[in-house]
Amino acid sequence: MAIEHDYFGIVEEDSTGGLYWSETVDVADQPVQVELTAPVADDVSESGLDAAATVIRSLEGLDARARDALIAELSQRGSVTTQYIDQRVDDMGESLLDLLVHNSGDIAMDVLRSLQLLTVALHPQATDDEAFAIFTYSIDPDETDAVLQVSFDARGDVVAVDDGE
Repeated sequence: MAIEHDYFGIVEEDSTGGLYWSETVDVADQPVQVELTAPVADDVSESGLDAAATVIRSLEGLDARARDALIAELSQRGSVTTQYIDQRVDDMGESLLDLLVHNSGDIAMDVLRSLQLLTVALHPQATDDEAFAIFTYSIDPDETDAVLQVSFDARGDVVAVDDGE
């Protein structure tokens, strides 16, 4: 069964009965891989696809909100965000400075400002207590698998920040 949608066009069901759609979208002059997946096609409603399309149209604003959520975690010493930054500083040393797009002297803020948005995973079948959109970030995706992920619910509220493991 295929689902037709104004934004996504025809989204085909895969061999396992799920849905998959993918496209590269520019966000602030940076290519970002956007993937829509659902393990069971019948669980996806028109409103879920509409919400997913709204997320794609709002990527820059949601990216800013995700970064704000990461910044808010800096005040918590044991947070995933501070652990990520500390580990990157330890692992990369002085070479980290070459990756920073801002060099204000506040290394934590400079790292967060320099994170690359790599992927946005959309789950249009998600219920209220599940992540609807997951934004994945890395300071140096060519050299490390370490990422930070910010999850949003279908209303666009940040529901989690984690390390993607």
